[in-house]
Amino acid sequence: MSTKSTLEPIPRSAWYASAVIALGGFVANMDGPIVSIGLETLRHDLGVALDGVQWVVTGYLLGLSAALPVTPWLVRRFGAGRLWLLSLVAFLVLSAACALSPTLPALIAARVLQAIAGGVMVASGQTVIGIVVGPARMGRLMGTLGIVVGAAPLVGPSLGGLLLAHFRWPSLFWVNLPIGLVAVLLGLRLVPPGERGATARLDHRGLALATVSVPMLVYALTELGAVRTASAPPHWALLALSLVLGAVFVRRSRRVPNPVLALRLFRVRAISLALSSVLLSSAAMYGAIVLLPLWLQIRLGHGAASTGLLLVPLGLGTSLVMIVAGRLTDRYGGARIAVAGTSLVLLSTLPFLWFGGTPSMFLVQVLLFVRGVGLGLSMMPTSVVAYTRVSPDDLGDATVLTNIGMRIGGAVGGALVVIPLSRALEFGWAFAVLAGLSVAAVAVTAALLRVPHHETTTERIGK
Repeated sequence: MSTKSTLEPIPRSAWYASAVIALGGFVANMDGPIVSIGLETLRHDLGVALDGVQWVVTGYLLGLSAALPVTPWLVRRFGAGRLWLLSLVAFLVLSAACALSPTLPALIAARVLQAIAGGVMVASGQTVIGIVVGPARMGRLMGTLGIVVGAAPLVGPSLGGLLLAHFRWPSLFWVNLPIGLVAVLLGLRLVPPGERGATARLDHRGLALATVSVPMLVYALTELGAVRTASAPPHWALLALSLVLGAVFVRRSRRVPNPVLALRLFRVRAISLALSSVLLSSAAMYGAIVLLPLWLQIRLGHGAASTGLLLVPLGLGTSLVMIVAGRLTDRYGGARIAVAGTSLVLLSTLPFLWFGGTPSMFLVQVLLFVRGVGLGLSMMPTSVVAYTRVSPDDLGDATVLTNIGMRIGGAVGGALVVIPLSRALEFGWAFAVLAGLSVAAVAVTAALLRVPHHETTTERIGK
C-alpha cells in the first residue's frame, strides 16, 4: 500500500517536452469528433450513401486500434521520441491526403492510414512522457496535460461546425496542419529522440493476429453497441471470430521468445489489476456516453441541443479535477485515488436505477458532475499505477496495453448497455448494467490496495 510522500519537482525540460507531446495528442483526439460533425456534408458533396460515408469515422476507429500492437517494437527500433516525431509528420501528410481525396474510397483509405499514424503517435508520446518524467512525478504531469488532450473532443464539434459554415469539407483535415506543424517544430527542439535499443526479429505472424483481432473485436463490439444492430447475427459471428484469433495470439505470445506484446506483464498483480481497472472504468465511461443521451432524448424528450447542454457538467467535473488528481496520485499513490474515483462513479449511477417520471434536472446535473469528478479520479491514476510498475524497457508495452484496454473497454461498455434497449427501451436494466460495470471497477481497483507498492516487473518476472 502506498503512503504519503513528498512531491518531487518536475524539471522544466520535462514540462516542455510533455506539453509538445500533448499538442500532438490534442490534434489526434480532435480529429475524430471534428470529422464526425461533417458526415452529412461529406455525404452530400461526394454523392454517396450515409452508410458508406460512415466508414470515414469507422475506418479511423479501426486504424487507431490496428496501430497499437506494433508500437512497442517500433519504440525499441527507433526510440520513443523519434517515433513520435515521425508518426506526427506522417499524420499531417495523411491529413493533407484526406483533404485532397477525390472519391470516398480514396478518403477512407487515407483516413485509415492517418489513424494508424495517430495511434502510433499517441502511444509513443505516452512512452516519452513516462521516460522524461519518471514514476514519482507522472501523476501531476499527466493530470495537467490530460486537460489539454481531454479538451479535444469538446473543441472538435464546435470547430468543425465553424469551419463548415465558411469552408468546404477539406477544411476539416487542413486544420490539423498548422497545429501539427507547430508541434513538429517544437518537437525537434524539445522532445528527446530516445535511445535505439537492440530489437529482436519482429514476430510477423503474431503481429498479423494482433492487428486483425484487436480492430475486429472493437468493430464488432461497436456495431453491437448500436441499437439498430444489437442483435445482428453477422456482428456476433465477427465477435466470436475476433475472440478466437485473440486466443490464438495469446497462445502464440506465450510460446515465442520475442512476442509482439509483452503479455508477461500480466504476471505482475499490480499491472494486471490496473489494466483491468482501466478496461472496466472505460466500459463504465463509454457506456454512459452511449446511454445518457438516449435516456435524455427518448425517455425525457429533450432535443439534441438541450441534451448537449445537460451533459456539460459531466465534462466539467472531469476537467476541474484532473490537476488535483495528478497531485494526489503522486502524493498518495494511484490506487487510493482510483478507489475514490470509481466509488464516486458508482454512487452517481445508482440513483438513475430508480428515477421515474420526470426527475429533477438539477439533481441529474449534480449527479453528472459527481460522475465527471469520479472519472477524473479513476482513469488516469490507474494508468499511472501500470506505468510506474514497469521497467523503462517495458514502458512501451504498458502504454499500448493500457490503450488497448481503453478501446476494448469502451466498446464493451457501449455494447452491453444497449442490449436491454435493442428490443424494448428498458432504461432501468441498461442503468443496472452500467452500475454493474462500476461495481466491478470498484472491486478490482480496491484489490490494488493490497498489492505491495514495491512489486514491479523486475521483481516479479525479471529482465
